[in-house]
Amino acid sequence: MDSTQGFPLEVRLSAYLDGRLPEAEMEEIDTLLANDADARAVLGRLRTGSASDMRAFGTPSQEPAPAAPAKAITEAAAPKAGTPPESVGPAAARVSRRRRRFWMQTISASLALFLAGAAAGYLIAMGREAGTPPQIAVTRGWLDDIADYHRIYSRQTRHLTEVPAGDDDHIVEWLSASTGVTFRLPDLSAQKLIFEGARLLVAGGKPTGQLLYRDTDGEIFAICFRQGEPVESRTALTENMRNDIGLVSWQRGTAVFVVVGPSADPDLERLAETVSTTI
Repeated sequence: MDSTQGFPLEVRLSAYLDGRLPEAEMEEIDTLLANDADARAVLGRLRTGSASDMRAFGTPSQEPAPAAPAKAITEAAAPKAGTPPESVGPAAARVSRRRRRFWMQTISASLALFLAGAAAGYLIAMGREAGTPPQIAVTRGWLDDIADYHRIYSRQTRHLTEVPAGDDDHIVEWLSASTGVTFRLPDLSAQKLIFEGARLLVAGGKPTGQLLYRDTDGEIFAICFRQGEPVESRTALTENMRNDIGLVSWQRGTAVFVVVGPSADPDLERLAETVSTTI
């Protein structure tokens, strides 16, 4: 996608969430989000969405189909000119019906895609003309929020954490009170990970703790947790990927955990197994 320089912040952040910006502009917005609380608040609202977003593609239009596609459908369904009626036996008739049905389905699907694309283009154009972002509802989960945060903070050096390592008792007390999750700081030195500190996030609309670790190659790994619906026993580990980000999640009681790191790391699940027994 072309640069959104000069567009309102909401439009730029919407394109940022879709991953449709040039790399240089993605990095520019990463820096903005790391240092601007108002921009992070706008990003949070865009993630969460609203009831009005769902109305952007409300009741399907009852307008008649465009004349050209409708004509194509009619012509596809008609028998070929010059075919003598008496030459069409039962078998040939069945083949003819199947062909007509195939072309009807193909053209109908193409027409639906055409109308959906036209509607989306209209909304985007109207949003640009009015100076407001297009309101397109996107279904997202808390893991999508975690992946977005990880992309931002894993690129930080000076501002990687909100509370640096060294004040471990405060980190545990602060994040436990903020999230409602009781936990211990895992010692991952045996996995060659150094604890860097912690942050408080909002993921899926709930306060979420984030513990950050760095390996010997400088890669950043995180453990995130928040409250969820209660379960009777600890669930199995579940792997997910968001492009370059790998996530391994599980639940214990009302606490939901996820270990985050590069998707290419072959030991991410093994790391999650260690964390799940020590946190």
